Amino acid sequence: MCVKVLNIILMASITSLFRTNTRRCVALAFHSHPSALLPNTHVHSRGTPRRRLLPRLQSTKTAISSPPPPPPAPTPYKLNLLTTTKSELSTLLTTNSHPSYRADQILQHISKGNLLPHEMTNLPLTLRTFLSDHTTSGSLSLATEQSSKDGTIKRAYYLPDGQLIESVLMPYADGRRTACISSQAGCAMGCVFCATGQMGFARQLSAEEIYEQVATFSYEILACRGERVSHVVFMGMGEPLANYRNVMEAVRMIRDRLGIGARRITISTVGVVPNILKLMREEEQVKLAISLHCAEEGERSELLPANRRYGGLDALMTAVKEYTEVTKRRLTFEWALIEGKNDSKEEARKLGRLLKRYGIRRDFCHVNLIPLNPTGGYGGGPSQKKNVNAFVQVLEDEFGITATPRVRRGIDIDAGCGQLKAKVNKTQTRKETAPSSTKHENENKHEKMITAEAPITPPKYSLVDTADVINLDDDDNDNFQDPEFKSDAEMTEAERILSLVRSSFPPPPKPDQQQQQQQQEEELCAFS
Repeated sequence: MCVKVLNIILMASITSLFRTNTRRCVALAFHSHPSALLPNTHVHSRGTPRRRLLPRLQSTKTAISSPPPPPPAPTPYKLNLLTTTKSELSTLLTTNSHPSYRADQILQHISKGNLLPHEMTNLPLTLRTFLSDHTTSGSLSLATEQSSKDGTIKRAYYLPDGQLIESVLMPYADGRRTACISSQAGCAMGCVFCATGQMGFARQLSAEEIYEQVATFSYEILACRGERVSHVVFMGMGEPLANYRNVMEAVRMIRDRLGIGARRITISTVGVVPNILKLMREEEQVKLAISLHCAEEGERSELLPANRRYGGLDALMTAVKEYTEVTKRRLTFEWALIEGKNDSKEEARKLGRLLKRYGIRRDFCHVNLIPLNPTGGYGGGPSQKKNVNAFVQVLEDEFGITATPRVRRGIDIDAGCGQLKAKVNKTQTRKETAPSSTKHENENKHEKMITAEAPITPPKYSLVDTADVINLDDDDNDNFQDPEFKSDAEMTEAERILSLVRSSFPPPPKPDQQQQQQQQEEELCAFS
């Protein structure tokens, strides 16, 4: 029995020793002569080849030799003084060892239009330097600006991500200062007569980006003229009710920070029916404007493709009816008058019958008539003044509906929605492609000159002043009969050289000497 136990222990020791030596031999053989083993294999302790060791070593080697590039350094965050709140500003100051009461002083400067830290002279120099390094006076970057003779100012702004939006400031003789602002970069509604609708949709604007358009105008005219923005209309780029949450947050910011009441803020929509009903229940009593433009289903869908998306005219007019009954507020119907399209008396009657059919009270609606501002992507033009007056007369006399032709603002600049952005994009594209296009243009010109069948004519004007050109035809200046010429041979040689000079440098022609010039050319041909 003891002998059997000893034999078992001895066999186990021999087996263990064999396994250990086998591993060492395989490892030594691999490190000394890797080609001695099969590719991508190694020998298991029991002699079974497995395809695992070499791939792991190769992947480890690759990872070590080419580490991933480090992530880019984050851009330092700067607080936007135009859109910041008191709590945000106080947190920034206190965490950097500045007293929190300085936040009130900074906000007072901002409310007066002093947006640059060096203008805040009642702050310590150290704090002004800190603000210069850690804050910014707005996130919008001015791309271009146009000023109209009627005082309208239109701007295109670059957003931080490179998108373009537009804002317009319109002064009126009655003292109003109206800011027309954008709610989206681009627009997804696809209105065919609108330059923005022809561009397509890029992205939503944040509440801060919307508010900043109004705040920039308001603080600038306050600092320069002592005036303030009095009214705001969401009639710039984009569909406001398609960016509902950010638009309503911007409305509250405009009301609370700039002191512009909600009833002086107008939101325009092509007819996003669900959000019209949502707006009806809001506490903010903003005004609503419906971009109607046509009173028949097919015609409206042709001009405004979004008409079908939100249920057509029936769903829109039903929502309008409910809106007026619940809010008891008057709304506006926007009507862009396009010559020969929707500016006739019959179109006015269609509009009147539409409002009457859905029971829209006459004292709860107003029609705003806008002669079309032409765009490059749509062939229609603005309606004539007589057609505008006739349209107004039909609505007022036959249906008792008030209508007002809106004054066209900034007609001498790109004041229409999306027009300035289109111009900026076009200019930028032209600059990017200028070298190649100029090259092709020059090549085409050269090709046309070569293939032209018309004879090449000498230039009519010389590069020097004609007063300094020697007249070779003046008899007082030639010396053909000068006694210096001893023989006829010298005279002949002089005439030959003179003819060569004349043929190489013809004098500038004069209109009253055309026949004389032709005769001289014939004489030169005879000499040669």
